[in-house]
Amino acid sequence: MKIGLIGYFMAGAYSDDLIEYVTKQLFLEVNPDIKFDSTILVRGSAGSNPSYLNSFDLLVHCGGSFLGKCTYFPVRDIDEWHDKVKTPLAIFGAGYRYEPDKEPLTPDQKSRLNLLFSKSEVTTLRGHRTMHHLKQNGIDVSKVASLGDPVMACPLKLDIKPKLIIGNVRNMPEIEVQHAKTNEVQMFMANVYDWLIDYYNKPLTLISFRHNIAPDNDITGAQKTRALMRHKEKVTIQKPNDFREAVNHMSEACFWFGQRLHPTMFAGLQGIPFVGVEYQFGKLLDWYSTVGLTNYVHTDNATLDGFKEAFYKSEESIEKLKHVLTIRLKEIRKAVDDIIGLV
Repeated sequence: MKIGLIGYFMAGAYSDDLIEYVTKQLFLEVNPDIKFDSTILVRGSAGSNPSYLNSFDLLVHCGGSFLGKCTYFPVRDIDEWHDKVKTPLAIFGAGYRYEPDKEPLTPDQKSRLNLLFSKSEVTTLRGHRTMHHLKQNGIDVSKVASLGDPVMACPLKLDIKPKLIIGNVRNMPEIEVQHAKTNEVQMFMANVYDWLIDYYNKPLTLISFRHNIAPDNDITGAQKTRALMRHKEKVTIQKPNDFREAVNHMSEACFWFGQRLHPTMFAGLQGIPFVGVEYQFGKLLDWYSTVGLTNYVHTDNATLDGFKEAFYKSEESIEKLKHVLTIRLKEIRKAVDDIIGLV
C-alpha cells in the first residue's frame, strides 16, 4: 500500500516533522508494509495532477492546515482534480487557521471546504474550536469528528532527568495582526523566564523548532528574548538538526514554557509540567479545548500574574491529561483503522 501524506512537511518546522513521524508510526502499527510519500506539497503543481494523485492507494491530509496561509497543493486546488481522482482521501487531525481579520469565509473558501469534506471519506480534526468556527461559517461538519492532534499518540518516550527550564520563543512579525506586537510578547516571555529561573534556581534552555526561515524563526526569537532578561547569563540557545534532537532536549526539563503547540503538547505527554502560550490562529486553544485543560496564557492579555495562575495548575493538568489520553488514544487509533480500511 502506498500512502501520499499531505501536510506542511519539509519546510523547516520540526513540529510538522513530528506530525509526519507520528502519523507514519500509527499507520505502520496496523500495516508494517505501507510505503509513504510526503513530498506532495513540495512538488508544486504536480501535487494537483490527477494522474499523480491516482498513483497512490490512499491520500491522507495529516496535521497542518486545510485553510489559510499554509494551504498548498493539492488541497488548495481540490476543485480542479476532485472528480478526476479515484484515490480515497482522508483527513487526519488537521487544524483550521482561525484568522479573525479574514472572517467570515468567502464563498470560494466555503465551497472549497465543503468540497474537501465531501471528498474525504474519514475526517478527524484537531479540536472543538475548529468545529465551532466551521459551523459558524456554514460548513457541513455532520461527518466530522474532533479527536485531537495526532501527536497525542506519539510513541517517543523520554527518560526525564530534570535539570533545566526548557522553552522556545517564536520571532513572528505576523503576530501583529492579532493579539500583541512581537516585541511585547517577547518581553512577556522574558519576564516569565526570569521568574522561572528565580523559582527553580535552574538555568534556561531555549530550543529552536524552526530555524531556516527568516525572520520567522526561533533562534532570532530566543536571542531577542534573552536580550530582554535579567538572567541573560543563565540562558542557552539550542539549534537542533532535526525534530528528534529538538524533543530530546526536553528530557532535562523540570518545566516547559513555550509558544509552539506541538512541543507544549509533547511536554505534557512526557509528564513535564507545562504552560502554553496562545499567540495566533487559536491553534493552542483548539487543542486545549479538546483535552479540557486551562493551564495556558493568551497574548491578548498576558501578564506575569496570569502566567503564575496557569503555572500553579500545571501539576493538576498533567493528571487530567493522562485521563483524557486514555480515551483519545483509543479514538485516534480507531480512526487510523478506519482510514486504512478505505483501501
